[in-house]
Amino acid sequence: MVDYARLANTAKEIQDADRIAFEKHKRLRPDPCLFFGRVRDSLIEEMKKANEELRKKRAALLDQNHLPGFSEEMFLTYGTDSLCRVGLGIIRGGCKITAIISGPPNGYEISRKEFLCSQDANCREAIHVVKAGSKKAASRSEEIAAEIIAGILQGKFK
Repeated sequence: MVDYARLANTAKEIQDADRIAFEKHKRLRPDPCLFFGRVRDSLIEEMKKANEELRKKRAALLDQNHLPGFSEEMFLTYGTDSLCRVGLGIIRGGCKITAIISGPPNGYEISRKEFLCSQDANCREAIHVVKAGSKKAASRSEEIAAEIIAGILQGKFK
């Protein structure tokens, strides 16, 4: 015979332990940085500027695709060929903004650029990551947005 009272106690203990672990993890994990919100706003502004010029040349336009459930990511398209996924990643001591361009002929990653944000600086600036983990001067959200939009239009990041 199954002792459901004992199983219920065990299930409750597991539930409580999971809840405590979740609360502890939530306290340790930094809130999604406000810097990403500023980068998102700057990207929208830069897209508008770029689209004005693209319209004049009758070229394909930049657009944003919103996907529910991806609140910490932005999907930017250029025409029907290129996709740039701009995302926020939480890492120890801060956050990381990553822009990845994918495109023809097979949809694989073409180019990637990462910006680290120090939690100590309250994510006011990002540190551009260059090859092999070396770091470059800090960038403002407007500079990052301009660099991402330029990379999308060029088809790769420099």
